[in-house]
Amino acid sequence: MMEEMNGKVAIITGATFGIGREAAILFAEQGIKVVAAGRSEKEGSLLVDEILSKKGEAVFVKTDVAKEESVKQLIAAALKKFGKLDLCFNNAGVEGVLAPLIDLEEKDWDSTMGINLKGLWLCLKHEIPAIIKNGGGAIVNTSSIISKNGMPGTTIYAASKAGVDALTHVAAVEYGDRKIRVNAINPGAVATPMLERVYTQDLANLVKNKNPLQKIALPRDIANAALWLCSSYAGHINGITLPIDGGHSLLT
Repeated sequence: MMEEMNGKVAIITGATFGIGREAAILFAEQGIKVVAAGRSEKEGSLLVDEILSKKGEAVFVKTDVAKEESVKQLIAAALKKFGKLDLCFNNAGVEGVLAPLIDLEEKDWDSTMGINLKGLWLCLKHEIPAIIKNGGGAIVNTSSIISKNGMPGTTIYAASKAGVDALTHVAAVEYGDRKIRVNAINPGAVATPMLERVYTQDLANLVKNKNPLQKIALPRDIANAALWLCSSYAGHINGITLPIDGGHSLLT
């Protein structure tokens, strides 16, 4: 347990599945008060029940990050419940439609960008003032190693995640003097439902050919990195995009 994190308040978006869910559990294990945001009330309730059963503190707020009013309500709920905001893990995202560039429709672009890029901007817009009011803190955004390569069929997803990297860089520069560190994590293959949708090929073959460690990351691996970036152990790290891919990007 990171004793320094005890009593801090964190918002985690995309908290009902995969990386976000694991992060919510991990953060709560450190004594962090978790505001879990997502679209599934059923999964959100199950998550909170699990955290409470382990003596953690958490609340679920149904949130659509693509809608500004919903994001405002999320921040307000966090402040009402816990009185402050220290940390944010902006993890909400979708893979969207996976198809060659010329086969995509305008609605495909709008729906994916609405969540992955506009949604992040809205979260940052309303999280940062609350963190400034509390004297500073840390923000971690979920990007992807796909933001830096040309994986076929990922036109919109890749563009959205490149945008996440850019927003991270700008926010880190603009608000560093307000004692806010902003970083991004860029996972490779992670054992989540999204991975199964993105990769249609045999996953064992994917690991063998594309990862020096010969394994796929678990959600806890990614959550650990997010927690570390939120902690004082990463206190002089600001504006990075951290690949968490077992060395996969070295082979591309």
